[in-house]
Amino acid sequence: MTINKFSVPAKFWSEDRNLKWLLVALVLDMFILDPLVSVFTRGLALTVINSLAFAVVLFLGLLTLTRHKVIQIIFAGITVIIISVRFGYFIFREDWLLVWDILLSMASLIAFVIVLLIYVYQEGPVTRHRIGGAIAAYLLIALACAFGYLLIELLIPGAFHFPDSAPRITDMRFVRTFYYFSVSTLTTVGYGDVTPVHPFARNLAMMEALIGQLYPATLIARLVTLHIATGRTNKDR
Repeated sequence: MTINKFSVPAKFWSEDRNLKWLLVALVLDMFILDPLVSVFTRGLALTVINSLAFAVVLFLGLLTLTRHKVIQIIFAGITVIIISVRFGYFIFREDWLLVWDILLSMASLIAFVIVLLIYVYQEGPVTRHRIGGAIAAYLLIALACAFGYLLIELLIPGAFHFPDSAPRITDMRFVRTFYYFSVSTLTTVGYGDVTPVHPFARNLAMMEALIGQLYPATLIARLVTLHIATGRTNKDR
């Protein structure tokens, strides 16, 4: 009996599809929900909605890793801690809580990207869902760098130059400014309205720009090529 090397369990396909929903959640959170919330909402509701959206993104990430129970538990614990610290900061307004919120968010996103890429490149057929997972990792890199910029500006005020007076660090518009700057840097658009001034900020921006150039040209391009090759192989059988 001949075994098709591209045959995989149904459970794998179910988990593979979750990569698509992770990408959808990221796009909705970064490019639709966040701008709408910033326009129509203020105060506690803004904090609650943004925190819940972040939790949903991490939860969908857990769904892509259903075969890794230990990683599930770790990510679930980190998600609960991040949400607790974020609400704790909103209630008590302690700067150290904000620092921990940023650090934990950034660390969890970096770990998420690593685990997601390992999952995307594991053995098995390269599907369009995996390509979507690689794109989701690309967006998560932008989010992680945004938290990095936020942390630098928090610890070193004036590390970035803004066209107008910089919003207060506690203002959610400040976070969205760095989302915008991070995506612009990752895609090497560089509008020049926000400029890194401190060496730490510049080094992080240079590193993100390099990732933004190399990631699509190597990792995503390779996945697309393998996906095309997989489709041709299946047609030949």
